[in-house]
Amino acid sequence: MTDYSFAPHEVTPGDSIRTTGILHFTIGVRDHIAAAKFYSDLLGVKILRTNRRYAFMDCNGDYFVLAKTGHHVNPNLPGEDAHHHAFMVEEEEFDRAIAILKARGIEIIKYEDTGHRSFPGRHAYFHDPDGNCIEIIYRTPE
Repeated sequence: MTDYSFAPHEVTPGDSIRTTGILHFTIGVRDHIAAAKFYSDLLGVKILRTNRRYAFMDCNGDYFVLAKTGHHVNPNLPGEDAHHHAFMVEEEEFDRAIAILKARGIEIIKYEDTGHRSFPGRHAYFHDPDGNCIEIIYRTPE
């Protein structure tokens, strides 16, 4: 392990880091430019910039990165949704989003509107062209 010689602090192994939020998450894809177009066209997110390997995306002030990998492996089997990335929509947008998915021929692999204790609401899951599972959710008041 490299010693970076940061300023010393009195800590114990039981201390926790005080994070303030999440800057971004990264989704592995085969072609980050094509994936950026898919996400931008379908989810209305903004492409901030791209380089040889990454597409930096803005979803209304929340960020994600599409990373081109030469060894992309789908984290789920076809039709599965366990490993997924959730995008929130407003109540009036949820049914419209479902209609858009259907109009584009994108299979909804799961829909739920009951049974979610942590994030109650209406949930729809589908796969992007690289097999990553995406969820759209309208969160209802708890």
